Amino acid sequence: MPDYYNTATQLNEYLVFHYGNDASVLNWDFGPVKALGFHERLVGWVDESRLRAKSRALDLGCAVGRITFELTRVCESVVGVDYSTTFIESAEKIRESGLVTFRLTREGDLGTSAQVQLSSDFVRDRVSFCQGDAENLPDSLGKFDVIIMANLLDRVAHPRKLLRKLRDITHSGAQVIICSPFTWWEEFTQPEERLGGFIQDGKEVTSMDTVAELLESDFYQTKVGDEPFLIRQHERKFFMSVACVGAWIRR
Repeated sequence: MPDYYNTATQLNEYLVFHYGNDASVLNWDFGPVKALGFHERLVGWVDESRLRAKSRALDLGCAVGRITFELTRVCESVVGVDYSTTFIESAEKIRESGLVTFRLTREGDLGTSAQVQLSSDFVRDRVSFCQGDAENLPDSLGKFDVIIMANLLDRVAHPRKLLRKLRDITHSGAQVIICSPFTWWEEFTQPEERLGGFIQDGKEVTSMDTVAELLESDFYQTKVGDEPFLIRQHERKFFMSVACVGAWIRR
């Protein structure tokens, strides 16, 4: 796993992405406004009517933790796991203090520092963070009623191994939300390990089709759709992606 997500630049971009308000992320009165509010929208895929009392959630590939905190609105306890030590250390500081500090880069070395208060709707004492490898989670984590994997599958070396593990870490009736733009960089996933984006036996194979196929023996799909998201690099440059999202229920 490369150190891409352990750099100060990536940390700051993700803090803005996760915790900046709409005006901080997109500082223009034009542009892809529908791509804002990604983390809250994704947690909205959880069907609260299916949750049992004292439900546990796992935010796998949590980065700096916004989805982890969002899940405290609907779950009794939430665990955030990420491979990046830098991201996890930052998420833990946010959990302890309730404050988020980042820099809104304008151009080069120009920019403005900002500090925001974590929403009072988030129940911080329901959250725990730990650094870990999504492909090799410790048994001590136990089982969950909700798992969200946001933009993770195309950032692991063996995505099939990760998907097969989901059966072991979920209760019957658990909800699994998986989303990814399926970018597939060689720095993270070798071509032979990718889930889609190729022709096999004369047929086009998409990544989400493969996800559904790998999960179908233990999960049934309830919904599929798309969610855009926007990451600000600086005042005049942004990365917009559209994640394919699927929701499953553990049989």
